Amino acid sequence: MTRARLLTILVSLLCATGVVATGCATLPSSSSPQVIDTFAPASPDLSVPTPVPDQEPDLLVRDFIKASALADQRHAAARQFLTPEAAESWDASAETTIVLRADLSAEGGRSADRAEYTLRGEKVGTLDPGGIFRDDAGQVEETIGLTRTDGQWRIDELPPGVVIERTEFFSTYAQRELFFLTGTADALVPDPRWTAADRNDLGYSLVNLLATGPRPGLEDAVLSRVPDSVSVRPSESDGDDRPGTTIDFTGLPVLSSQATTQFAAQVVWTLARSDVPGPYRLERDGAPLDERYAEGWTTEDVRDFDPYPAVEPMRYALTAADGLVQLDAGGARPADGPWSGVRGGRRAAMSYDGRTVAVVTGEADSGPRRLMVGALDSQPVEATTGRSVIGPTFHPVDGRVWALVDGTRLLRIGVGGDDPSVQEIDARPILELGSNVTDLRIDPSGARLAVVVDNMVFIGALSDETGQPLAGTFRQIGRTLGENVTSAAWRDRSTIVVGRETSEAPVVTISVDGAITEPLSQRNISGPVSAVAAAGREVYAVDQRSLLRLDTAAETSDRYWREINGLAAIRAEPVVAG
Repeated sequence: MTRARLLTILVSLLCATGVVATGCATLPSSSSPQVIDTFAPASPDLSVPTPVPDQEPDLLVRDFIKASALADQRHAAARQFLTPEAAESWDASAETTIVLRADLSAEGGRSADRAEYTLRGEKVGTLDPGGIFRDDAGQVEETIGLTRTDGQWRIDELPPGVVIERTEFFSTYAQRELFFLTGTADALVPDPRWTAADRNDLGYSLVNLLATGPRPGLEDAVLSRVPDSVSVRPSESDGDDRPGTTIDFTGLPVLSSQATTQFAAQVVWTLARSDVPGPYRLERDGAPLDERYAEGWTTEDVRDFDPYPAVEPMRYALTAADGLVQLDAGGARPADGPWSGVRGGRRAAMSYDGRTVAVVTGEADSGPRRLMVGALDSQPVEATTGRSVIGPTFHPVDGRVWALVDGTRLLRIGVGGDDPSVQEIDARPILELGSNVTDLRIDPSGARLAVVVDNMVFIGALSDETGQPLAGTFRQIGRTLGENVTSAAWRDRSTIVVGRETSEAPVVTISVDGAITEPLSQRNISGPVSAVAAAGREVYAVDQRSLLRLDTAAETSDRYWREINGLAAIRAEPVVAG
């Protein structure tokens, strides 16, 4: 990573209102890592720039760039800096580009009534319609022309689209989450969007975004009970003294009882996660959607759809010499059962019900690898063997194990009995990303797949019908990390944990849309990191010494990577669900 991609020392990161809780963490105040090019939402007092009398043209352009971050009323704040003709013709909706910093130079020269500036910046992302952030890279170069109008400088020439500096973007936008249903319609999948940080109609805005459907690339991975025919209208009960929020839908078809609950789950969790006050009175053309909830729905009414359910800490670890070991308050001890006899363990995962284990074994560094599967209390069974086995990872819905064998064969393995069922599925959507796949993990909803290819991390979608990787949906996130990623794991449905080869910020988290990258504590961890995992509030990493764990909910001053009792100085791998 070049020094140009390093930020100044970061003491703390502030979250904008509505940002996902797991997407924002505070760094230890006594730790002073030089942080990678981190997206960190902030919420300072917002001042709206306006043209200043007799303002110099370069300063006017800079205020124009700041005002461009305000999208209200077709970027009305920014149009004040344009001539009337330019204000009428400027297409601000063409594209929104976010740059690290906007640099201006007067290369076009300046006369008494004419000035021209070149804007250059390092692109860090784009904001697509619907508030969809896309991690991006490259250089931006645009020419902005100004003329004197009634003695004042105004912009009369500029390209279509909007350029926003990163700091202004995080001052004026906040990350929210829309929720869609998995293919089985019994769980929720987050779809992060960026909306104006402060808006009075947030609830209506989010529901209208839900009706537009999921982001491109996720359409064939999720379902929605909120049809695109629906719209939100002001409720006749608006303005009464009842607490909570009323959302009145028009164009909503009659739904079955099950579909009504699924519809409510999408809407209620979308509103609740963005701090829109509840209870939520969901109406169809002025009448309650379900008479049982005439006074409003709460998250408790759709608790089975909780997108961030509680997760137990890690209960098992894998060692090469002692197989599976069990972790408890007293430390590590050999696990009861046949898995303690597995030797040469290298990677492992556990099913979400905690009953099944998959372990990759291999005694020598260059020798063959075996994938062993089976119930926790039964004898391990060999499912496949090869020169390399990447994975394993469990699907949360069908409980099957995935692994990439010999770098080309993507297998889906049913566990049960003495003869595991092995199905080969299309690996091309993954193999097209690069030549060397070193990790793959299915997310806790079963809708997404994270893969590490050529030391970069990609996220793609899985078909809601076949469960297979969807071609064209994989995209790189965490570009500013460079090509030094070794491993990835899902912290939850909207955030991944990444291990890196570097000693600087060896473990980071990245939001699923790539917008927020945050380093975790660097206390008592020494890169490179070869494996990462997460379970609830704890994150686990294997550094050059041992298996470590970090309590991300601890007080800032107590966020140390700690060894696990009984495994100090012993090479061990984390074993968690997924």
